[in-house]
Amino acid sequence: MAKFSKALYPLLLLALWLVAFVEYFNRSSATGTLTWLLDFNVLFLNFLIVLSFLLLGIAITGRTRWGYWLIGVILLILAIASGIKFKIMGVPILPWDLFLSSEATNVLPYVSSILDWKTLGAFAVFLLGSYLMVHKLPHFNFKFNWITRGVFALLTVLIITGIYTDKPFPLKQKLDVRFITWDQASSYLQNGFMLTSVENMKLIFIDEPTEYNRAMIEQIIANTESKTELNPVDPNVIVILWEAFWDPTIMEDVRFNEDPIPFYHSLQEEYTHGWMRTPSFGGGTANVEYEILTGNTMRFHAQGSLPFIQYINGPVDSLASILGRQGYEPIAINTYHNWFFNASTVYKNMGFSRFVSSEYFNPVYSGPFLADDELANVIIRETEQADSPSFIFAKTMENHYPFDPWKFGGNDFKVEGANLSDEAKGYLETLAQGIHSGDQMLKKLVEYYTESGEPTLILIFGDHLPVLGDDYLAFREGNFIKDGDPDTWDKLYSTPFLIWNNYLSDYEIEVDKLNASFLPAYLLHMIGKEGNYYTDFLYSFYEKTPQLPGAESGEFQAEMKAYELLQYDILFGNQYGYNGYKDQIINPNYVLGFGPMAVDSITSQSSPEDEEMVVKLEGQNFVPEANVYLDNQALETTFIDHETLTATLPASQYNRSRTKQFDVRVIDTKNVTITETNKLTLELDE
Repeated sequence: MAKFSKALYPLLLLALWLVAFVEYFNRSSATGTLTWLLDFNVLFLNFLIVLSFLLLGIAITGRTRWGYWLIGVILLILAIASGIKFKIMGVPILPWDLFLSSEATNVLPYVSSILDWKTLGAFAVFLLGSYLMVHKLPHFNFKFNWITRGVFALLTVLIITGIYTDKPFPLKQKLDVRFITWDQASSYLQNGFMLTSVENMKLIFIDEPTEYNRAMIEQIIANTESKTELNPVDPNVIVILWEAFWDPTIMEDVRFNEDPIPFYHSLQEEYTHGWMRTPSFGGGTANVEYEILTGNTMRFHAQGSLPFIQYINGPVDSLASILGRQGYEPIAINTYHNWFFNASTVYKNMGFSRFVSSEYFNPVYSGPFLADDELANVIIRETEQADSPSFIFAKTMENHYPFDPWKFGGNDFKVEGANLSDEAKGYLETLAQGIHSGDQMLKKLVEYYTESGEPTLILIFGDHLPVLGDDYLAFREGNFIKDGDPDTWDKLYSTPFLIWNNYLSDYEIEVDKLNASFLPAYLLHMIGKEGNYYTDFLYSFYEKTPQLPGAESGEFQAEMKAYELLQYDILFGNQYGYNGYKDQIINPNYVLGFGPMAVDSITSQSSPEDEEMVVKLEGQNFVPEANVYLDNQALETTFIDHETLTATLPASQYNRSRTKQFDVRVIDTKNVTITETNKLTLELDE
C-alpha cells in the first residue's frame, strides 16, 4: 500500500504542471497565467479535468510515464493551437473547431511568425521539466495492474460526467463558476481552457424552445405577408463574397498613393450600396455565407459555432433553392477546395445544382491563392453557356489572410500615416493590392454585362474585416479604432456591400446599415422574385429595423422570438414551415464541376513502331486538374481544352497485345476522387 500511495502523488504534481502550461499556451501571458492560478475555484476544476485525462492515459498505457506523455502532448497541441487562434482572431479554439482540424494544415505556413521565442522557450521548459520528473525522479514511472487501470478509467468517466452535468454534486454551482457563452474569449480567460472546453461541449446540442410546436410555426407564417411586387424580368443574379474586403480609405490617419478601389467607389455614386453588419471578424467566412444564403442569424448560435459543420446536414431552403424553383440554375463557385467548411455537402443541402470548386479552375494564381480575375472568367463562362437565368454564389480567395508584404511578391500601393509602423504599413499595402484585384474583377464583370445587355444584377460584399496585425495593430495605428470608443465593436463588425444592375429603373442608392441575415430578403424584394415564408418574415422585420436589436435592448422581443422559432424549426425541428416543398430543396442532379464529365471517344496518336503511345480523349467538361487513368494508374496528362485531353503511356505500359481501358478523374488535396468519368476501351492492333 505504501508503494502504491507513492505512485499516486506524482499524478497530482503532473496534473498541476499540465494545467499551468495549458493555460500559458492558451493565453500567451505568464502574468495572466499566474494570476489565474491563484483563483482556487476554477483552478481546482481544471485540475480535476486534467487529472481525469491523465488517469485515462495511464489506464490506456499502464504506466505513469507513457500516460503522461500521451495526454500531455495532446493537451499541449490543443493549447498552442488555441493560443495561435487567440492571437489571430481574438477567440480561442472551440470544440467544434476540431471538425476543421484538416483545414488547419492549410494555414500552417502563415503561423510561424506567431510562434515567437517566448512560446518556444516555454515549450522547451515544459519538455525539460517533464523529462526530469517522469524520467529522473522516483515514483514517476509506476506500473499499474489491470484492476487499477480499470478503476482509473472509471474515475475518468465519473469526474468528467460530474463536472459536465454538475450532478450528483453541483460542484460548479457551489464554487460559483459562471460561463460567458456569448463571449467565449472572456469565458476561457476567466474559467480556464479545460473547464470551458468541457462546458462548451453542451453548445453542440441545442435545446428545444418551450414555445416550439407546429401550431406556433403555422401561426407565425399565417401572420406574415409578402410585400414583394413581382417583376417579370428574370435577370442573372450574381452574389459575390469578396474575401476580407473592407475599404481602408475611410481611415482617418492613413493616406494611399492612389485609390485601390476606384471602380467600386465610382459605382457607389449610382448604385445601391451601404454597410452590412457581419457576425465575424478576421475569419469565419462560412458563418457570413450562412447568413447571406439562408437568412438565418448567428445570433441564435453560440459564439464560435460553425453551422456549416455542425447543423447543415439536411435540406435547408436558401437563395439557391428559392430561385431554383423559379427556373434559375443555381451554381456555387468557390476558388478554394471542395471540402473546405464542408462546402460540397452544404451546397447540395442548400439546393445548388452545381459546385465549381478550385479543383476545376485554370490554375491561375495571384499570391498563394487563385486570382480574382480567373473567378470573373468562370462566372462569365457560366452565364454565357446557360440556357436559363443563373443564380451564382461566388467566393474570392486572392485577398485572403495573410497580409504580409511578401504575399504578392511586391505591392504597387504605398501608404503613409503619422502613427503607422512599418509593420502596419506592410499590412495595409498588401490589403490595398488584394482589394485592387477584386476591384478589377468587379470592373470586368460590370463591363461584360453592360456590353452584353443581358439583364444582370451583382451583389458584392465583404465577409469580414481583415486581420492586420495582433491586437488590431493597423486599425489602432490608423486611428480607426481608439481606446474607449463606444463604436469600436460596430466598426470591427461592419463591411461594405454594393448592388449593381443593368435593368432596374427604380432602386435606392444608400441603404441603412443592415444585418447580413436580412440581405437575402432584401435582394429578393429588389429583383421582384418570390421568396418563401421565411424571407417574407425577414423583409417585414427589416422594414421595422435594419439591424437586429441588442440582447439587452428589450426591443422587438416578439419578432426576435418568432425569428428564433422559425430558425429552430429549419435547423433542429421538424421543418413545419417547409410543408409542401421540403422535397424540392435538394437538387437530385447536383454535381461538382461544370457539369457531368464524360469521355466520348479515345484515339491513338501514335504509330505501331513508337516506343510510347499518346492517346487523345474527347468528351465533356474536362478541366486542367483532371488526369487520365489507365487501369487505375495515373498517366501524364495534358489539358487541351474542356473537350480534349491527351495522355502518354510510358514504354512499360505500352503492350500492344492488351485491351486498354481509360477513364478521367479529378482528385482533390485529400486524395479523394471527386469526379470520375465513364470507362472506355481502346483496342490496339498487334
